[in-house]
Amino acid sequence: CHIAFWQKNKDPKKDKYAYLLYAPFNDGQELPAWIKIGKTVHELERKDSVVSQGQSLEPLRLYRSDKGTYTVVVEVIKQHVEGDDIKVDDARLIFTRSKHISFTARAKGELACPSAPAQQLASGDLYGDAIQLGRGKDFTSLSSVPKSVLRAVKSNAPDCSPQDTVGAGSRFAISSAMSLWEVPCNMYARTASSVYVAALNNTKYASVLLFPPLPDDPSSSPRYEIRLPTMQPRDASVTSEFYDGDGTCGSYEKYQLRAVEGEAVEFFLVEYRNKEKCDGRTGDAKRFPLVFSAH
Repeated sequence: CHIAFWQKNKDPKKDKYAYLLYAPFNDGQELPAWIKIGKTVHELERKDSVVSQGQSLEPLRLYRSDKGTYTVVVEVIKQHVEGDDIKVDDARLIFTRSKHISFTARAKGELACPSAPAQQLASGDLYGDAIQLGRGKDFTSLSSVPKSVLRAVKSNAPDCSPQDTVGAGSRFAISSAMSLWEVPCNMYARTASSVYVAALNNTKYASVLLFPPLPDDPSSSPRYEIRLPTMQPRDASVTSEFYDGDGTCGSYEKYQLRAVEGEAVEFFLVEYRNKEKCDGRTGDAKRFPLVFSAH
């Protein structure tokens, strides 16, 4: 989910440099927003405390960088509701940079949670653009992980305890401006788990990525912890093989990291297999009964 504003005369799905301000959500919480000036991405915290009532956006929002260099005032002029989303038909964004003249931009926007329709999942046409990661660089200590990434894990993945693990993980380049961090989450008696964090380089912005639930399964919910993941940088896919009981039951999961609107990335479910009953017959988790496939 995200709140985003783009130039009123541009289409963010087609035009480059359309976005004016973008802020992702994680588990219902609005994360720091970012604006891009030239090739530099600047992070801004929301400073106002006004909370809108009902399904609408506040008429005024205030964002500011940590040192007060950049300030953005968002004035929502006209909006409407489409399903669970809020669409902004007209807005005014006022950008102020210290020691510079402020400028104003008219915009459109939305507070929305883009998702892949069931028919797209069934046909394998996943929402978002496929990406390729750089070769992973392993680390053996949490001291190698940026503090902003560890703060994101502490805030958005509270059930993780990286400090209680051996501290080993990996870093992958998403682009020249963004990295993917595989951070150890928990150590268990028979397995271990990790959490993935997307971070903008040279900024304090970092966001824990969620793994989506099984479609049409009310008992399934998004989560951030994944057991014994294996990342394939070539197609940005991550798999998890888990064996339970006597080792003859368990699950197999495969997700793919894809680029979405707002220069962000999200995981999408590609395949899920599950064998609930341990029957004493050993086998590869990749051959467990198929529950879901996006292909």
